[in-house]
Amino acid sequence: MEGPAQSPRFRLLKIPATVFEREVRMNYSFTNNADSGKLDEHEWELEFEMPVSRRLLIEVEPSVSFVSPDDGDDHSGPGDTSFISRIMFLETRNTTLLSLLDVKFPTGDKDRGLGGGKTVISPGLGLWRDLGGRFALHGFFGFNIPVGGTTDADPDTTVNYSAAVTKTITPKYKPLLGNFTLFTEINGSSDVGARHDVTVVSILPGARWNLGREFWLMPGVEFPIIGRDTFDNRIWFSILKDF
Repeated sequence: MEGPAQSPRFRLLKIPATVFEREVRMNYSFTNNADSGKLDEHEWELEFEMPVSRRLLIEVEPSVSFVSPDDGDDHSGPGDTSFISRIMFLETRNTTLLSLLDVKFPTGDKDRGLGGGKTVISPGLGLWRDLGGRFALHGFFGFNIPVGGTTDADPDTTVNYSAAVTKTITPKYKPLLGNFTLFTEINGSSDVGARHDVTVVSILPGARWNLGREFWLMPGVEFPIIGRDTFDNRIWFSILKDF
């Protein structure tokens, strides 16, 4: 049960989930001037997340993309699909530590810019920690390892690292603004073994709140602070239902 000074456990927008939840979620993102200014991209993800037990959770994430290149025709259709499992190592009142394994399959058409064209396995570790005063810390460290459909231009591995701080302002059952929470994510990735290794680090401020009956809204805007030529900004919006 959530105490009066305790932060609620829930996931955020981009940082991989560091807690267990039972929910259905629709994620939308719009990337302005993606791929070094070559295109704009809209992406929708439908996520279904279900704990099988107190130690194991499974998640499915199909996606749909709409790509608008500067020098060609627009394309839309199914994107890549992820199957994710999480194993809980430790859970106390103030701490969660878990492992994550994401397998992304190339179900999107790479030639039309709708998918990555390769299978990627992404293991990692996630941490959630209540800091007191309704502040909480999220942390993640992991790797993207391509295992199929790669080319010489692809990195051998991409190292992913993320951290976020949240501050919850209202109690959970405040009408229309339950558990109103402000957060700031820092997300980074660094290629290893590519012809031209690229590091991208971004900042993503956002908010999350409960409209009632376990329906939540979560908007945010992402800006690159290292690798600023990779995209100009990215708008995020999630609507989710816990059950």
